[in-house]
Amino acid sequence: MIIAIIPAKNKSRRLPKKNMTKIFGKPLIYYTILYSQKSQMIDKTVVSSESQKIITYAKKNFLETIIRPLKLCGETPIIDVYRHAYKILKKKYKIKTIVGLQPDHPDRKVSLDKVIKIFERKKLDFLYSKDKYGNKNGAHYILSKRILEGNKSKKTSYIIDSCTNVHLKEDLKKVKKNLKRR
Repeated sequence: MIIAIIPAKNKSRRLPKKNMTKIFGKPLIYYTILYSQKSQMIDKTVVSSESQKIITYAKKNFLETIIRPLKLCGETPIIDVYRHAYKILKKKYKIKTIVGLQPDHPDRKVSLDKVIKIFERKKLDFLYSKDKYGNKNGAHYILSKRILEGNKSKKTSYIIDSCTNVHLKEDLKKVKKNLKRR
């Protein structure tokens, strides 16, 4: 089973309540939910958050949710958030892969199914995305069961997706321009 995890915390240092900030009348998280739901390869999409507002929004969109502990909502390694979700979900599902999709990349340019196919074709343990300048971003973060259980990675790779990484209000203008083009 391939499960997409959308880690959507309430607080953000640079742009308060970023994940629920509206673009064209929809919160930022909406675009990542839509991106995940368009995939033919994702079996389930789950939102991980400490925010009741975000949890309620996810449930209204018929998504499963995980309440994330506050200790995983600060400046914590994102892999810890995905491992937390995995530990909870593996009790209910036979998970082979977790696909992490941070909600602050609403204008992804690469199809999710294409990214998953690269991960599977290359028999990777870990695949992440970078922008065209070589900076790692959270647009895609795909982890095998092996990595989620704490084993060392055998095969790691990355893809290029020069989507916007929203940190500031100025980034929202860029996102709007990119989304209008579609």
